[in-house]
Amino acid sequence: MNIKDELLKFRTKIAGIDKERSSYKIDSSNTLIDLDDKVDAFIRWYYENSVKGEYTDIGEYRLPIEMKNLIEKIAVWYELRYPDYEINKLMYCCGQEEISINDIMFKENDVFSENTDIKKLDWSDFYNTNVFIKSLPWDERRYFVEPKYNDIVYLNPNYGGVHFHLTKNGFVEMSEGMTIYTKSIIKDEELQGKHIREVIDLFRKKGIELPENNELEKTIKYADNWIYQKEEILNCVMYRIIERGGNRIGPRRAFLFAKEFGRNIDIPMMYAVDYSDPGLRLFMNEYLKAGGSKNLKCYVGYFFRTNKTKKLDTISVQDLILTQNNDAVSFYTSEEHELHQMLANAIANHVKQEEVKKLRLQRKN
Repeated sequence: MNIKDELLKFRTKIAGIDKERSSYKIDSSNTLIDLDDKVDAFIRWYYENSVKGEYTDIGEYRLPIEMKNLIEKIAVWYELRYPDYEINKLMYCCGQEEISINDIMFKENDVFSENTDIKKLDWSDFYNTNVFIKSLPWDERRYFVEPKYNDIVYLNPNYGGVHFHLTKNGFVEMSEGMTIYTKSIIKDEELQGKHIREVIDLFRKKGIELPENNELEKTIKYADNWIYQKEEILNCVMYRIIERGGNRIGPRRAFLFAKEFGRNIDIPMMYAVDYSDPGLRLFMNEYLKAGGSKNLKCYVGYFFRTNKTKKLDTISVQDLILTQNNDAVSFYTSEEHELHQMLANAIANHVKQEEVKKLRLQRKN
């Protein structure tokens, strides 16, 4: 590995590579984005797009409450899966309790016999996502399934002529009436096997206008809303994990959740800046190694505000890297010292190799 490769490897590991991705941004006016307000905003969206007009008055009242309860339940599950003391072992931030969740759940559990292999299990693996989702009642579990398309979708439900038989994933099994309706511009047989989204695109490409109340676009909107709903449920769980866990544990636990569920890892980092946190530099390094951006702007002291409207200062991860000590003795973490030494060794080896080359050239001359 040459010196250029060594430098690139060092830069990648110590500071992360900025990716061209949509980062969660603090707006230019520095208006605080309260985490609980973000959950409430989703609940309002859920009511307007999935509940209103679809249920009785009782349902319209109860379903938003039940959605909020589901978000809370998932956040609590993740706390049970990763208690504070286990989070602290993974990403140090405070005094450590002499306690192990694996010991409590398996080794010290009188339900299991002394020699059973179950005592060797890992709790976070045992109480995994798949098991948790399966344990939910259907009314809650259904939010995590893929959107199911209707068996039959009509081009114009008022007339019921042209229609499509769809698979549960939205692919056309059979089209009826399209050849006649479009005067063979689009034939029934050419739509077979296409996704309903492709059918809409084909209509537009051929210059054929869809009826205003067509069920194709309505079905796509339903699927898109369902997918968005699922994504926002997970985002709201992350917000609640941060809020419930507090200034140190909350962002770290949410960071694990974000990596496991494909959430934006910027958000936990944004709410993690507590200058008294002895593990802040370690957490920043974990964030950067996971692909985080050193240009991300973070709130300073989010958990120390006196009200939700209070404006907070922000600081970039890069500035934190340049100013935040690892501890009272050392500015850098042990990992950073190791990387620095690797870089120094790489430079020294490169210089030595260059000197050897020069000596060889001199002897030849």
